Amino acid sequence: MAVVFSFALPQDVESYYIYSDYFKHGIPTGFMGEKDGKSMKIDINWKDKPFKGDNCMKITTDNSEAWRGLHIQFTGAWNVSIRPDQKLPDLSTFEKLEFYARAEETEAGPYILPEIGVGGGGGELSEEKVSDTFLEIGTEWKKYSISIKGADLARVNTLLYMVLPTGTIYLDEIRFVKKIKN
Repeated sequence: MAVVFSFALPQDVESYYIYSDYFKHGIPTGFMGEKDGKSMKIDINWKDKPFKGDNCMKITTDNSEAWRGLHIQFTGAWNVSIRPDQKLPDLSTFEKLEFYARAEETEAGPYILPEIGVGGGGGELSEEKVSDTFLEIGTEWKKYSISIKGADLARVNTLLYMVLPTGTIYLDEIRFVKKIKN
C-alpha cells in the first residue's frame, strides 16, 4: 500500500509568485562575484524531486570564486538602468517572502545560506533591503519565510537576492504572500 502525501498551499492567501515550475516574475540576471558569478550553474527546470509541480530550481556553485551572489530582477536589468517612470511591482502590502528549499550536504557540514532577501538593489531606485542571514538548509524540503511587513517596497526590481556558499541548493515555490481579508 502506497502512502501519498499532499503538500497543498494555503488558499487564504494572496500570492505574487517569483518561481513555481518556471519564472512567473523576474529573471535571474544579476550575477555577482569576483568573476561575475562564473562559479554558479543554474538549472531552472530541474525535474528530480521538486517540492511541487514538475520543476524546481537547482543552483550549484564551486569554489572558483571566494564569494558569489544572484539577483532575480523584475526587469532583468540592474537598478542603475531603471527609469523613474518604469512600471515595477508594488509589494508594499505583502507580509512575507516565502520559499521552499533543500540542499545537499557540503564537505564542511550543513549548507548555510549566508543571506537571502528582497530589495536593496541600489541606484536611484529606492528599494528597502529586507533579508535573513545564516539559514541552515537541510536535505529535505522545508518552508522558509522572511517578514517584509512594513518595508518600503512600493517599487521593487530586486525580487530576490542570495549570497551563495559552495554547494548545491534547490528552490521552489518562491512567492510573496499576504492574508486575504474576508
